[in-house]
Amino acid sequence: MDVAKPTRKPRALIGKIGLDGHNRGAYVVAHGLSLQGVEVIYTGLRQTASTVARAAVQEDVDVIGISSMVGAHLAIVKKLRAELEKLNALDIPVTIGGIIPREDYDKLYAMGVQKIYPTGTEVKEIAEYVFSLVTEKEWKCDVPGTLKGKTLQQMSLVGTACAQCSRTYFPKRRNCPHCLDDAHVKDVELSRTGKLQSFVVTKAAPPGYSVPHAQGYVTLDNGPTLFTLLTEYEEEKLQAGCTMELKCVETRRDENNEPVIGYRFKPV
Repeated sequence: MDVAKPTRKPRALIGKIGLDGHNRGAYVVAHGLSLQGVEVIYTGLRQTASTVARAAVQEDVDVIGISSMVGAHLAIVKKLRAELEKLNALDIPVTIGGIIPREDYDKLYAMGVQKIYPTGTEVKEIAEYVFSLVTEKEWKCDVPGTLKGKTLQQMSLVGTACAQCSRTYFPKRRNCPHCLDDAHVKDVELSRTGKLQSFVVTKAAPPGYSVPHAQGYVTLDNGPTLFTLLTEYEEEKLQAGCTMELKCVETRRDENNEPVIGYRFKPV
């Protein structure tokens, strides 16, 4: 898959938790990231896990970077992740750098750390990861141009809205089929939820489709009605009017072994 340009300037928080007074490495990373175009918030020395977690949420950062030079990395990460959980902010990636023994890497990853940067790591490597957090990937889709997002879980459908007649279409259109005009249309992100209007459970299908499988019409909360395959349903509980939610899946691999993504809808 191709990598697109960053959608915005990333924000990173650099923190020192506990009594560790070795701040030179944290300064170097903070300054280096700033030169690379990252907006950096540095919390200073001798912070608590609670203070760092609250600052990360208040500043709406994309990543937390912890510097640890005195061997307290396991306790620090455990406390920080606990504080982030209290704030419902476990989705903020946590990275750690400094003097980290190799034998502790697996333990840190198991605790939720996303990246570990030992002493000697180039700032450019750290910056590449930070920028990747605000860069949307160009996925190959069964229907080109229908989906966007960084991960399968974060993907959304992309449609076209006409500002002149207020109609929304899916898949995308080059112009408005109603107004026959291309001056007032723009791409929009469609709702991930909608209502099931009608459906059928198919007992026979062409090669490549498992049976039985369900397909139906779903009217999105902020947009058009679309025809879609259904997934993760119980046939006896499926009924018109139930709330459905988007689920994106890998449908196959292309000639370069890259994933090809398709969309389905499942009952909420």
